[in-house]
Amino acid sequence: MIRAEKNMKHRSSYLPISIGWVLKIGFAVAGFALWGWSFVAVVTGVYIGFKFLKGLLSCLLSLLILAVAIALLVTIIFLTF
Repeated sequence: MIRAEKNMKHRSSYLPISIGWVLKIGFAVAGFALWGWSFVAVVTGVYIGFKFLKGLLSCLLSLLILAVAIALLVTIIFLTF
């Protein structure tokens, strides 16, 4: 009996929706009620812009790491001979 109780996963809350989702929905409804469709456009633009910026920065970081690795290999190869 004790082993079966230990193996059961304990949920911290039995609510069907988390408080974070309630807050997001509440802020979305309040923003729409206050500012209308411009609020929806701004939030959508920020969301898409953040995704784009995240991808761009990831690409630039990868290129920087590749350039540093190539520069390091070139200096090691040409300075040792």
